[in-house]
Amino acid sequence: MSSLRIGLLLITFFSLHTYAASLAVWPINPRIDAPASATMVWVKNNSAKEELVLQARVLSWRQHENRDQYEPQDDLVVSPPLVTVKPGAQQVFRVINRKGVITNISEEMSYRLIIDEIPVSTKLDGSALNFQMRYSLPLFVGVPQDYLQKTILQRQNEMATGLRYRLVTEPEKALEIVNSGKLNARLSKVKIVQGDATKETLISEGLLGYVLVGANRQWPLNDNQWTALKDNTARIVFEQDRRELEIAAQ
Repeated sequence: MSSLRIGLLLITFFSLHTYAASLAVWPINPRIDAPASATMVWVKNNSAKEELVLQARVLSWRQHENRDQYEPQDDLVVSPPLVTVKPGAQQVFRVINRKGVITNISEEMSYRLIIDEIPVSTKLDGSALNFQMRYSLPLFVGVPQDYLQKTILQRQNEMATGLRYRLVTEPEKALEIVNSGKLNARLSKVKIVQGDATKETLISEGLLGYVLVGANRQWPLNDNQWTALKDNTARIVFEQDRRELEIAAQ
């Protein structure tokens, strides 16, 4: 099956989970874990006048050669797949595992829930534009069998342990992070800490990105970041669920 490379809209998480003036979406990190077979995602039409036509679907999500790849899949379905949301109204999308309860997972699986805002045909007076918005949510499914009895903190520690970083120079100076673990990594508020933590160099104030199971990703570094990471005492720290975790050097 050929890969569908889709230009996904990067989403900023504002108060009340609002991504755009017309639509609010929550939760922003949906999951399906055993013994569940489905999860729910809510949307709200914030417009007081205009209805929204929304189409929802799930794509498989992989990373290869430092790129995100999205493909059609048959594991998960969305109900309803197409809906009209009245002004001020809410709508729930159910994401359902077609095989039922999640069981016997060897590693966390990764998908993207895509919600397209379909333009409604209207007469334009030349001062308005009719365009489509796309919302993309990471959707992770299943906790590996040997992680089921572990606490959230233990799982976070295991996730961080599975990460390694190194510096690369081709095609440009960059930070490469490799995920050899069984859990996908969400990297936020990433910084370089040197020595006794008295010196910090910021890489990302918010979400830097994801490194999926078995994948590697690269992010370009400026001269200050590169110099900081060349320090033998340097280490990379990131935040997950308001908790700081470290990534060891490769």
